[in-house]
Amino acid sequence: MSGDGRQRGVIQLGRGAPSAEPELRTQQPREQPTRTVELTKHTPRAQITGRGIVQVNLNWSVTAEADLDLGCMVLTRSGKGTAVQPLGEEWGSLEAWPYVSIDQDDRTGETSDGETLRISLEKRRKFKKLLVYVYIYEGAADFRKLGGVVTVSAPSGTWRIHLDDSPAGATACAIALLTPGQDTLELRREVRWFTAKPWLSNQQLIDRAYGFGFAWVPGSKPPL
Repeated sequence: MSGDGRQRGVIQLGRGAPSAEPELRTQQPREQPTRTVELTKHTPRAQITGRGIVQVNLNWSVTAEADLDLGCMVLTRSGKGTAVQPLGEEWGSLEAWPYVSIDQDDRTGETSDGETLRISLEKRRKFKKLLVYVYIYEGAADFRKLGGVVTVSAPSGTWRIHLDDSPAGATACAIALLTPGQDTLELRREVRWFTAKPWLSNQQLIDRAYGFGFAWVPGSKPPL
């Protein structure tokens, strides 16, 4: 049998020679590439199943020369909570509390990998909710020209969220909310925009909107 599944004729190698049996081979199915699903206003939900790690990657235009910070507010069923983000060097951990980590602080958008959060699916039953967010630390007035794209990758699938509908002056975005189901981690696109006030930071505005109840203090990064 050929590689395309069609059987060929048997070739005789001499007069009177017995017919050779055709060689039969099992054709292995090709591994299908993972399809990336777009999460939109009309189709905002997905279910993450299985074990392993969920990766949430943020990338934006290098030409913007802006410092965006990806972060995640984490709240457990026991009421314990924290925020994982570059500001304050709150890098988190996958192996220990809060079972969420972030890899780096891309200050300019020049890193091809952007910034990536990682969430342990093994610990999903401990979580009450996780809120993935991004805000502008410096370098841009709002998100309209930043070309922000968020890709959520897990063993069970890949999903993409575009940050392309920012209103003028928006300095932060609640990207996605994750909540544990019975055997899943439920993913819901939010893309809810916020504008920082002199008396309320980006994180405080997002916290109030989603009811985490954290205490926030001012922070800053060293100059580049």
